[in-house]
Amino acid sequence: MQTERLSTLDQVRAFVEGNEAVDFAGAGRLSTYEFIGRTLGRFGYRRLARSDKGLVRRYLAKVTGLSWTQMTRLVRQYLEVSGIP
Repeated sequence: MQTERLSTLDQVRAFVEGNEAVDFAGAGRLSTYEFIGRTLGRFGYRRLARSDKGLVRRYLAKVTGLSWTQMTRLVRQYLEVSGIP
């Protein structure tokens, strides 16, 4: 799946609002976590407005198939480890 082409929040919003089911073709848990980290970094997650953060988290949950709770935990871990203010 080529989601790296989504470069604006408007594109992400259109993707999330789509009705099609999505299957993430990751090679495993590690590749899924790496994808999440790259996506959060690409959109500058820490600097986003609250509503945009929710949009990015919905996008990641839809693409990876992870639950909202799991996504919250992974985003928190990313923010702690990245150390980016």
